[in-house]
Amino acid sequence: MKYLLISLTLIMSFVSNANDKKEIDNLAKPVLALFEENKINSVASKALENSSISDYISKADLVQSDSQFFGYLNVLGKFHSQELIYEQGIEGTFISRWYVLKYDRQPALIYLEFYKAKDEWQIHSINLKLELDDYIEERSKIEIGKLGVKSN
Repeated sequence: MKYLLISLTLIMSFVSNANDKKEIDNLAKPVLALFEENKINSVASKALENSSISDYISKADLVQSDSQFFGYLNVLGKFHSQELIYEQGIEGTFISRWYVLKYDRQPALIYLEFYKAKDEWQIHSINLKLELDDYIEERSKIEIGKLGVKSN
């Protein structure tokens, strides 16, 4: 009986995680499609339009965010592809994902936060980062520093 309960718990956890992943994928897909379709003039407002967080953000702030996304991405050249590169969070409550967007001139990072307060997942935040090289450089400093602490 004990093994049956443990097995059922593990199966339910797996099913729940799979459903969460599918819901988050479905939320992310239309946002990522904006980049593929070069509809970058309204990324922030489209990403947050069905989220309760938009009730707390002024229309002017959304317009400004849309303008910033467009301004930064418009000079990167042709879009080629996107890829999920990192995900972490609190299972069933909060997940963050990093996507790399590959453009002619340089890559860009899109950071999406997903939040589930009660029954359904929502996009909680979207951020654009253009400093991928800074992230790599910072990580390199840590790895180089570890070389000095290796014992013989």
